[in-house]
Amino acid sequence: MKKIITILTVLIFSATMLTSCSGKINKDNYGKISNGMSISQVESILGKGESQASSNVDLGEYGGNISSEVMTWQSGTKVISITFSNGKVMAKAQNGL
Repeated sequence: MKKIITILTVLIFSATMLTSCSGKINKDNYGKISNGMSISQVESILGKGESQASSNVDLGEYGGNISSEVMTWQSGTKVISITFSNGKVMAKAQNGL
């Protein structure tokens, strides 16, 4: 009996986590994302994202570096893609919201 209760608890917890994560990928939250937001600000709205690509350009004699990263958040066919430049939102796109 104790084993069944433990299994049920794990299943309920897993289902709750999946629902709460997927529920963040929606049109309302997409609308909350704006240029200039940091990665941590975006993740506070959408949860942890997946890095798809990143680059770093050294400007040499002109000074400084430019870094960029494309991150995605996906739930089924719903996808939010955000491009960050030097850690700040530069562009966003969505599909299926």
